[in-house]
Amino acid sequence: MKQYCFLVFALVLLNSCTTILHSKKTKVNIHAPNNTKVTYKGEEFVVTDNTVAIFPQRSKDTLTFELSNDSISTAFAFRKRTSGLFFLNFLSPYYAGFLVDFTNPKRFTYKRHLVFEIDSTQNNFFSPNTQPITFKKNDLFVYTTPLKAIDVFSQPMLTLGAEYFVTDNISVSAEYGTVFTKRIGSGRNPDINIVKNKGRAFRYELKYYNLLSISSNPRVNEYIGLESRFIRYQFNEDISYIRELEEIRFPIDETLVVRKSVNVFNIKYGLNYPIGKHLFIDVYSGFGIRIFDIKNLNRNYNPETDTLDDDDRWHLDFRRRNIEGLNQDRHFNFTLGFKFGYKF
Repeated sequence: MKQYCFLVFALVLLNSCTTILHSKKTKVNIHAPNNTKVTYKGEEFVVTDNTVAIFPQRSKDTLTFELSNDSISTAFAFRKRTSGLFFLNFLSPYYAGFLVDFTNPKRFTYKRHLVFEIDSTQNNFFSPNTQPITFKKNDLFVYTTPLKAIDVFSQPMLTLGAEYFVTDNISVSAEYGTVFTKRIGSGRNPDINIVKNKGRAFRYELKYYNLLSISSNPRVNEYIGLESRFIRYQFNEDISYIRELEEIRFPIDETLVVRKSVNVFNIKYGLNYPIGKHLFIDVYSGFGIRIFDIKNLNRNYNPETDTLDDDDRWHLDFRRRNIEGLNQDRHFNFTLGFKFGYKF
């Protein structure tokens, strides 16, 4: 019986996300004019380089402090928030982590960045509406991915996408890409074009904004994203190999027809940074899985009896990825890039 009790206790404790991952205190960055004094729980903190940090205890209580600069003094109060890590307990077996986190003040946090300015006419501090810039429900963001147009590792594409906010912090996006030039990633181009070089891609993504706050810039909107991409290519690829028949060896050059389907699933972290009032840059990185399906409809090369030519190995190693049956159909995927667009 004691063993069962221990297992239940371990199951609950080891799956309580905020209890394990959060310390008793959190960090709040206060952005204000230099030499502003922040009075919190009887302690004074002085703003230098336009920012200072305080470390309040995590609790259900409201965060209160006072800002003062010369003769100006203003008190502020900010309600607590539930940490985004708390909702990761949905991934725990039978949601056991909620049992611990519901009774632990570590599940609470406060807004990571607070921005203040001085209103000389009213002689007080205020939090401006222009900073930080946040997205609202029904906002629409139209963008393109410039690096896709010069992609040397795959197929250059022109892309156009749209991101729509279903709530203040949650958005859905869809993107379409189409091939516009020859492949430039595999070295030389085929001497013979058997099929037309073409391709298209679809990207769908779900984002949750401001779940994390890693950046020290209050104007940056951070997000966690779940991305899926579906890419379909058709192109020509040259290979060279050695064939041996009854002790006679001779080289063969062959142009393959490659029909490639690639499905990509990533989890991403990104920063959406405003440039002016309507322009934004979205910088992201992440990892996931890439699933291949490759067909060579006209192939004469036989991997069981023929040997790929090693004279041009650095090209051939890359081209092996386009030969049916020579590679695993699943690979680790790392993504890094940026989007540029306009918010209506």
